[in-house]
Formats: sequence, structure tokens, C-alpha cells
Amino acid sequence: MDIYLLVFLITIAAPFSIFLHELGHAIAARTVNADQITLSIGLGNKISTIFLGKIQITINAIFFLGGLAKSERNIPYKSSEIVWISISGPITNAVFAFLVYLAYFIYPNNFLHLLFLFNLWLAFANIIPFKIKEKKTDGYTIFKEAVHTLKRMLK
Repeated sequence: MDIYLLVFLITIAAPFSIFLHELGHAIAARTVNADQITLSIGLGNKISTIFLGKIQITINAIFFLGGLAKSERNIPYKSSEIVWISISGPITNAVFAFLVYLAYFIYPNNFLHLLFLFNLWLAFANIIPFKIKEKKTDGYTIFKEAVHTLKRMLK
């Protein structure tokens, strides 16, 4: 991989794509009237906190590694609302990947290609249901809600 592509991936593509993913969750949480929404980008020490209306965004030192969106509401979420919030991150990355793919046809270059691939990977990797310790994918949350709903229906 070209050094410029690696720098682009670490400093621009990954942080921006992760931000979009988490923003997708946050916007979905707003659509179901979340009372509090926090969005965190990266790991390590906090660098900055920004407020966009009800959404609190925290940027951490290692900003290219991971993200997390949390939302709370006084009235518990329905299963369908949890699924909606969970699927919105991957959907956001898939839509963005499609738009970047279209841009790639107009202006083909390795940077757009990498941005497309990273967003596609982010969308699909997050749909795979798995949990490691306390960290779980969106797919895991969706699967858990589906199982919970099926159990309720079978009673």
C-alpha cells in the first residue's frame, strides 16, 4: 500500500467513516425521540467535546480506532426502535460507499477506491453478529432483539 494511501486511511478515511457510522446511529436515535445521545470517536484521552443540539460528540486521541454511539430515553425503546437505531450505522456506511462508488466513476483514483472499500467493509463487518467481552456489533444487537421478539411470539 502506498504510504499516502495509508496516511489517508488513518487520518481521513477511517475517522470520517466511523463518524458517519456513529452519526447514523445518533440520527436514528433522534427519530425515535431519544432524550440523550452521546457519540464518541476513537480511544484514549478526550481531545474535544462538541454539542450538536441533543447530540454530544467526544473526540479522543486515537481518533482512527473505533467509535460508539449511545442513546437513552425515559420510556424504554421498543425492539423495532432498537433494531432501527442499530441498523442505521451500517446503512449509513453502505449509502456513503455507494455515493463514493459513483464518484469513483467520474474521478477514478485510489483514494476514492479506498474510501469506498473501507465504508463497504464497515457496513458489512458491523452486520455480522458477534460479541467480545462487553463490545458487540450492530448485528449482535439486531440478532439479540430478533431472538427476544421470537421468544415473545412463541409464548
